[in-house]
Amino acid sequence: MSTPPAARPWFFNPYVQVVLCILAGTAAEVFLKKGADATHNLPSAVPALGLTGMTSGWTWLSIVFTLLSFFSWMSAIRLLPLGMAFPLTNAVQVLVPLSCWLFLGEGISPKRWCGIVLVVIGLMIVAKPYAKLDERL
Repeated sequence: MSTPPAARPWFFNPYVQVVLCILAGTAAEVFLKKGADATHNLPSAVPALGLTGMTSGWTWLSIVFTLLSFFSWMSAIRLLPLGMAFPLTNAVQVLVPLSCWLFLGEGISPKRWCGIVLVVIGLMIVAKPYAKLDERL
């Protein structure tokens, strides 16, 4: 027997889980980049595989956040229609470049800024009908 939605703690709200999935996925990508940067000069028998990255704590932290993102996603899609939840995950396309700009000092070209703006507009367009539908439920 499942728990009624009102009896669930706020943390298990599917929208909170989608946001957690997005934030954890973004953090995982930034940590993975830091792990790759930290180990790029280490010798490797097969450099194309990137196995030297496994020696970095940043890479392992990335794996933890990837798993957190996965479990949050599984929790969210149990209660939300996939057609509603999946488009929201495209917020990662905005958050990863912004995080890399803020935390890694990477640049964002004017074309990328335009792309970020377009993704945000697209997210608002896609999310609006679902927000109205959710209000009626």
